Amino acid sequence: MTQINRRNLLKGAAALPATAALAGAASPALAAGHSATEGAALYSAPLGQYRITALLDGIAPLGRGFFFGSEEIDPVMEQVDIGPDALPAPVSAFLLQSDDRTILIDAGMGEQELLGPGFGGVTPGLAAAGVAPEDIDLVVLTHAHPDHLGGLIRGDEAVFKNAELAVGEVEAGFWTDEAMMAQAPDEAKGLFQLAQTVLNAYGTNVTRVADGGDAAPGLSMMLSPGHTPGHSIVRIDGGDRQLLMIADTLHSADVHTALPDVGFGFDSDPAQAAASRRRVFDMVSADKTLVAGSHIHFPGFGRILQDGDAYRYIPATWM
Repeated sequence: MTQINRRNLLKGAAALPATAALAGAASPALAAGHSATEGAALYSAPLGQYRITALLDGIAPLGRGFFFGSEEIDPVMEQVDIGPDALPAPVSAFLLQSDDRTILIDAGMGEQELLGPGFGGVTPGLAAAGVAPEDIDLVVLTHAHPDHLGGLIRGDEAVFKNAELAVGEVEAGFWTDEAMMAQAPDEAKGLFQLAQTVLNAYGTNVTRVADGGDAAPGLSMMLSPGHTPGHSIVRIDGGDRQLLMIADTLHSADVHTALPDVGFGFDSDPAQAAASRRRVFDMVSADKTLVAGSHIHFPGFGRILQDGDAYRYIPATWM
């Protein structure tokens, strides 16, 4: 049984400033030919049969205190001139469009304020892409943290009323486990309540996907645990082009590639998360697979390559 560790659940939350100065979602931005609307930042590119669009929901005000487990963290941060007080991380979702499907992978923070104000950019981003909430027919949820599922609801109601919600079987089981919620510290019970509210809002439209199963043709969900017990990555097969959406496999493209074994404050099992991270990095570096990530420098597309015993991130120049 997965044991909830108070330190792991709350280390990140304790590091948050009382009021965070956020940027990004509050400012319009333009990329890849889209017209920006207020609060929208997006980037769109072809992916075989799909068109994929990165949607910036907001910027998470991370800092040095979220990372632990190595004396090399500070030198790495100094080398790339980031932190320690401010280590901003984008929170991104991804839209997939084909001739017959309109799919959203994760949904951002929405109205939730766990990381402060300044989020909610997914909805205006969709509008800038010409997509209304009712156009979404499938939402793929990589894991049930607030910055990935908060945008699925407004109040207690589903935002994407015509959508099926696909979530990993292990992940859904964890967050709906009443015994697990009962043993959680009081400060963490809200995470369970939010996940359950989202799943209840989508009701019979929730599909629990087994490890390696397809959420849709060409979209497979693979268990990559540690950040959460059922954290999944999503392989997108567009036909002539493929991409691996690695979600929260890393929280800093600079720190976690140079130091893949470093823990992160919201990991449920930091050692397992590090093992999953290395496994994913080894796979994508060997195959030179294009990746997308929830917290990689926006728009979040690139490649992760082997670099000695560690790795390095190369942003994709994508035409």
